Amino acid sequence: GGGGGGGGGGGMVAGGGALGSIARNIMCMLPAEPGSRLMLVVAVIWSLTSDLDKMGKQASSSFLVFVAVQRVCMGLPLNAALMYKQGLGKSLRTFTSTFGFLLVLAVLEMYTVAAYLKALDHLFVSYAIAAKRSGILLSVLSGAVFFKESIYERLPYILVMLFGMTLILLSNNQDPSEQ
Repeated sequence: GGGGGGGGGGGMVAGGGALGSIARNIMCMLPAEPGSRLMLVVAVIWSLTSDLDKMGKQASSSFLVFVAVQRVCMGLPLNAALMYKQGLGKSLRTFTSTFGFLLVLAVLEMYTVAAYLKALDHLFVSYAIAAKRSGILLSVLSGAVFFKESIYERLPYILVMLFGMTLILLSNNQDPSEQ
C-alpha cells in the first residue's frame, strides 16, 4: 500500500524541475544587461501596485490623505537609507544644494500621482497601466533626443506600442460600474 504514494513526489520534483527550466530559459532570453532584467521586475511590481493603489484610494477617507500617507510611507525608508549611507550632514548638504530641482521634481511627481489616481476612478486598471507604460516608451524617445541614445532598431516596435496604447485610451474604456 505504501508504494503508490511515492509517485506523486517524483512528479512534484519533475514538475518543479520543469518550472525551473522554463524560468531559466526566460531569463536567458532577456538581454544580458541588468537594466532590462530590473525593468521586468519593475513592470511586475507596477502591475501589482496599480491594483493596490485603486483599492487603497477607494478605502481611504480622502484622496489627499491617501496620497500623503503613500508618499510618507515611501519617503521615510528612503530618507533613512540615505542618512544611514551618507550621514546626516552630507544628506542635508545634498538636500539644500539641490532644493530647487528637488522641489520641481516633487511637484511634477505629485501631479503625476494625483492624475494617475484620479484616472483610476474612470478607467479599468489595465487601461491605466497601458497609459503608464506609454511613459516608459516616451522616455525611450526622449532618451534619443536628449542623450543621443540609439533606438533606431527598436523604433518600429515602440511606435506600434504607442499606437496600441492610443487606441486603448481612445476606445470606450469607462469603468462599467460608473455607467
